[in-house]
Amino acid sequence: MHSFVTLSLSALLLTGTASSIQFVHTGPSTTVQLTATNRLFSPDLKTLPPVYFCGESVPLHEEVVARRLVNALVRNTKQDEYLFQMRQRASRFFPIIEPILTKHNIPADFKYLPLVESALQGFAVSPRGATGYWQFMPATARELGLSVQPGHDDRKDLRKSTEAACRYLSYLHNRLGSWTLAAAAYNNGIGALLGNIRKQQQRDYYYLRLNAETGKYLYRILAFKELFSNSHLYEGVIPDRILASLRQPVGGVLAADDSDVLMPVQLINEATEVAINDAVDTPADGERLTDIPLPNAADVFRDGIRTRLHQSANLERGQTWVFNLTRAGMVDGQPVSEGDMLYAVVEDIDPKTSRIYLRADKVYSASEHRTYDLSLAAIDAATGRLGVEVPDIDQVRIGWTLTWKSL
Repeated sequence: MHSFVTLSLSALLLTGTASSIQFVHTGPSTTVQLTATNRLFSPDLKTLPPVYFCGESVPLHEEVVARRLVNALVRNTKQDEYLFQMRQRASRFFPIIEPILTKHNIPADFKYLPLVESALQGFAVSPRGATGYWQFMPATARELGLSVQPGHDDRKDLRKSTEAACRYLSYLHNRLGSWTLAAAAYNNGIGALLGNIRKQQQRDYYYLRLNAETGKYLYRILAFKELFSNSHLYEGVIPDRILASLRQPVGGVLAADDSDVLMPVQLINEATEVAINDAVDTPADGERLTDIPLPNAADVFRDGIRTRLHQSANLERGQTWVFNLTRAGMVDGQPVSEGDMLYAVVEDIDPKTSRIYLRADKVYSASEHRTYDLSLAAIDAATGRLGVEVPDIDQVRIGWTLTWKSL
């Protein structure tokens, strides 16, 4: 399993912030410099509360361990809106995941693992092909009893993939004898981890020298656990505004039944399959037949809709991004509401012109829990032409606004 690069979208695309964070070691404490606000935040590492993962104590008396945990905590609190959205998703998905973990005798702390792997998104796909909530590679998924075939992928099914993840975690724990090592092996593979253990003659995750991703992996899981369940213990470590946000109840959450939780994912999967199977015609001379101007730019603002990027996957053809409508309106005779979710597929990328072509066939109403069938395409708001010019990849991040026109 390799963590979902976005979402580790992770992470520029998901967190969507230009703020930089620097950690300056100053003896017994770590200074975190938030350059966006020119403000210094200096948590005292000696005041950290005891932390446990699956009943195993985290050795926070070791300064390097304490600094890594603080690092993970701060990185997860860069965007309080994003963190709130993650809490909302967790409040709906955890009631499904937790009983399955209990049935398989897997510690409840592993419910935070898919937050790191996929941000609890069934459509998440890594560059290497790991897919779904728990980010299984095709071969591993099949070995665990999941069906992976065109048009049907059990990795995108929350219950089936969680059952498979439990079987895999049980196997890892039986082989390694430690839940921390099982988590590390989930990320890096049991063969690579056993090789490090033999070479270094060390079986404690916190003292093993691992690759950068695996070395930070457990701390990222711990950060979500502490932020979601023990944030009140981190006054002086987490900035006050984040603590205030974490104390806010997650409002507007409905009962987590299959139809409610999985409906958006079903729409995404359907849209993705269409994008992958439908060929995009590009003339040999490099000119696109679809790149034609609409009647005039004024019509774009009169009849088009505006959206804000909510979640994104990789910048690759066939990937699905989620947008929220920023205002109510009418599109092709169909009323749409502010906050409705538009599931758009990256239909094509033209490197010669630095244009991205996005298409959406459905809009999902979160308030009414129903789908609007609409055929929309992202357009250049200045010219009314199909496709969006993106000269700088940093523009493609949370909050990116686009104009859409009915096809």
